Amino acid sequence: MTQEPEPKDTDKPTSSIPEKQIFFGIDVTDAPKILSWSSLGGTGGLCINFLIQGDWTKAAIFFLLFVITASWGLIWAFGKSFLDTLKDGLAGTGKTRAERLLVSMEQQEKISAEKSIQNAAKQAEIKRLTDFESRYLEEQKDTCHRDEADGVREEDHLDNYPVLQEIFVPLRLIDSPRELGFNRYEELEGGQISDIWQLLRNSQDKEKLKRISIRARGGYGKTTLLKYLAYTYSNRASGDYKAPKFIPFLLYLSRCVKFINQDDSLQLPQLLTDHAHKLLENQVFTAPDDWAKNLLLNGQALVMLDGFDEIPSSEERVKVSAWLNREMQKYRKSVFILTSRPTAYRLDYPNKKPFMNYWINDFNDKQRQEFLEKWYIYQEGKAAKGLDRGIEKKAKTRAKSLLDQIDMRPELKALSGNALMLNMMVRYHRDKKGKDLPQRKFELYRGILELQLDRRPTEKGITLSLNSAAERQQVLQLVALAMMQQVTSSTKKDDEGFKQISHEHLIKSIEQALTNKGWTIKADEFLKQMVDVSELLVKRDENYEFSHLSFQSFLAAWELYDLKAEGEKLIYAKSSLDKWKEIDAWKDTFVFYANLVDPNQLIQKLVELDQEDLADFIYRQINRADVAEPIRKLVTNNLYQQLEEYLENQQWYEADQETWKLMLKVTNREEEGWLELENIKNFPYEDLLTLDRLWVEYSKKHGFEFGFSVQKQIYVECGGILDFSDPSSKTWNEFCDRTAWKSEGKWVDYPDQFFRVNFMNVNGHLPREGGSIRARQMGIFSRIKTCEV
Repeated sequence: MTQEPEPKDTDKPTSSIPEKQIFFGIDVTDAPKILSWSSLGGTGGLCINFLIQGDWTKAAIFFLLFVITASWGLIWAFGKSFLDTLKDGLAGTGKTRAERLLVSMEQQEKISAEKSIQNAAKQAEIKRLTDFESRYLEEQKDTCHRDEADGVREEDHLDNYPVLQEIFVPLRLIDSPRELGFNRYEELEGGQISDIWQLLRNSQDKEKLKRISIRARGGYGKTTLLKYLAYTYSNRASGDYKAPKFIPFLLYLSRCVKFINQDDSLQLPQLLTDHAHKLLENQVFTAPDDWAKNLLLNGQALVMLDGFDEIPSSEERVKVSAWLNREMQKYRKSVFILTSRPTAYRLDYPNKKPFMNYWINDFNDKQRQEFLEKWYIYQEGKAAKGLDRGIEKKAKTRAKSLLDQIDMRPELKALSGNALMLNMMVRYHRDKKGKDLPQRKFELYRGILELQLDRRPTEKGITLSLNSAAERQQVLQLVALAMMQQVTSSTKKDDEGFKQISHEHLIKSIEQALTNKGWTIKADEFLKQMVDVSELLVKRDENYEFSHLSFQSFLAAWELYDLKAEGEKLIYAKSSLDKWKEIDAWKDTFVFYANLVDPNQLIQKLVELDQEDLADFIYRQINRADVAEPIRKLVTNNLYQQLEEYLENQQWYEADQETWKLMLKVTNREEEGWLELENIKNFPYEDLLTLDRLWVEYSKKHGFEFGFSVQKQIYVECGGILDFSDPSSKTWNEFCDRTAWKSEGKWVDYPDQFFRVNFMNVNGHLPREGGSIRARQMGIFSRIKTCEV
């Protein structure tokens, strides 16, 4: 029989009975319990024994010990039970609490992990946004870095396009008193002169400044101004002007119109996002979700919309104006700036114009000097490959020589208020080594074209197609006239517009010109040279246009001249266009054409065609010495015929209004609607003499004494000085009292009270309209003095 092995400790069954505690061979596991009950039995027995023996003292002592022992045992039993129960309870509660703690810790770890993931995603999104905006701003800045104005490149391999920031001159913006609702001009001393940074600073507090329109005729720097803003904001330098921070968007409306027309549901955020992506094409950056929309809603976007007038057709401009109104209403916190030539904005923006309207003022003497000095310093520094005091002095000397020419020749000074013309003057001046500029605008353009099409490429060692600048110009002439002919009185919709031409049509026009002359070069090759070398044609997306509309007008006029009888027939047909003045497309072409033909015949023919306004416009834009005396009288008599009728019939209010219209017309300020002091200083003396003569003659005929010369005498008697300065308040108030423009210290309401008999009997009471701006009216008196009235 095999003996089973002794079980190992690890094989023994487990039990819930507490393990025994042995001390010196004695089991003391229940020592407290044994001691308590054994003590109770001993003390109780001794107490009884001493009672039997009659030993009451000892019996009492042991009875007390018995009670104490019994109490201790009871306490021990209760405490043991209580502690055991408490232990069991605490063990359960502790387990529950521990389990809950573990669960809570797991949840916290999970939440922390989720937050960590979210923070990482948020940081990644912020980095993505930051990287995208930084890259976008960099690309936007690059597109606005150069002053790519119309003109020519210089000799000596100079960069024709200076850095915009180095030559930019702040433009003066003026709001029109009439547009602000001031019929009595004395309530507003002219328009309020501002600059763009002042408007942007105030836009945060003034809701109306969040929508601005800036108007000016061609060449006044509308696009350059927006490029300057886009560059500054893209360079994060708006803080230098204490202006609010924006993300800039520079959009050319002529390029956007096709997207707006194709998709009626197109929204501005999508257009801005597409604009950014186009700048970043071929890069890995994409806009975060709702990027543009959030900028617009939070007032962080500066949206610049350039060239409303460059939208090809009237119908399209009307549609775009509605779209702009709709989108701007959605994003009232952001700032919008719209630029346009005046006519297109006035006629083709029929929707409510939600803008503060500003005009770009002519360059004044200070601006001219600042621009020419900056321009020459940049170019001379580039030529010398460094700028020092000697180079800077040389540049300022050359700038001064040009300024002296401009100041001595009124016809040049009149042109130099236009930024484009001043730019062309300085380029021509430098190319001709400081020689005198041409006498007329026409000759200046001809010199620029010669430089573009011949001398510049030759000096660069570039051989152009065809044999001469004249041949190259002939090809461009046909293209320019073909584009101008897209404007007709029956035009309903013109896909390209007269300012732009598609690549297909442009190639056909070039091929036609080459074929007519028997030249065999390729049209594509010629086009490429005109874009890349001569820079007279510019590519705009799928279309092309001349670098400036004035070049197109000049070349079209020359083509009409070359066409001889056919061209003459066409020019007279265009003079009969319906709303020629509103279309405003052919006016410059007529003026250039008048410089190529006998202007007397052209002007007389236009008068016969009842186109007196056009005849007068041409007369004022060409050299007066070329106009015969009979033709001058014909134009003048027609111009002032309506005023004479009003004066003869004592229609004083109508005569006053007509006088103001004539003053605007002869200074070419009809679009603006007001006169600058510079316009007054150069007011044509023949016209001022005629206006004054008519007022004096007809007023005396009817028993009154009116006219500018009458007012001038009163002004001098009131202490006025005839030096174009602003009079003192004392002189001004005394003058207004003497002429009854004021009565008992208050302005006489114009026109309701102004033409009452008691006021009309006062010498010098008329003319008044347009003359109540203090400095302008006093300027008229000073101009009368210089005209020796």
